[in-house]
Amino acid sequence: MCSAQVQSPFYDQSAIWPGASDFKLAKNANVVRFKAGETLYVEGESAPYCYQVVSGVVKEYNTLEDGRRQVADFYGVGDLFGISELEDQLHTAEAITDCAVRCYSRDPFLKAVASCPKLSQQLLDTLMARLHSSRERMIMLGRMSAIQRVAAFLIRLSREQKATSNIRFIMSRQDIADHLGLTIETVCRALTEMKKRGVIIFESARLFSIQDTASLEEITHNSN
Repeated sequence: MCSAQVQSPFYDQSAIWPGASDFKLAKNANVVRFKAGETLYVEGESAPYCYQVVSGVVKEYNTLEDGRRQVADFYGVGDLFGISELEDQLHTAEAITDCAVRCYSRDPFLKAVASCPKLSQQLLDTLMARLHSSRERMIMLGRMSAIQRVAAFLIRLSREQKATSNIRFIMSRQDIADHLGLTIETVCRALTEMKKRGVIIFESARLFSIQDTASLEEITHNSN
């Protein structure tokens, strides 16, 4: 899809992957804009590009045989995604919000990384962080109760947005449910329960604040 777009008329170096200020990666990259709900690529398609979020939020997911979706992860500004060890995409990617995505041709991207120790280290750090996150998610799905999973997700949002008040639910409740391996009804019940306990309050359907951080942390360790 990126190949069908024109070269971006602007150059925002702050949006380039850290360490790429030498233009090795940026000079052949397109910036493509997507509307909320648009598909960037589909699971099983060839994977000629790697991607970086310039603005907005993107999700990757897989569609199961019964039609349900399993959301693998969410990506915000600066995040790299779509890096497949195979020739085909492992997931489908969709814009959650209106977004801009920088598309790096895969082979030049990997060659540039291989030729630069700093970029190699940064990519390794990125992949190791993803591996750690994947392991944590496996533990969550295998061992945590529903309310523990939702509490852990709220903590993640708080940390990513560097806030304890007016934290945004950028994704839908359904996306959260599909990421946590729950139903949307279960997610809503868990949120309501934490509200009743005085752990969180809702400023609106899309905004919440943490009233008791210690209790929220405790929930992730104790399902009662």
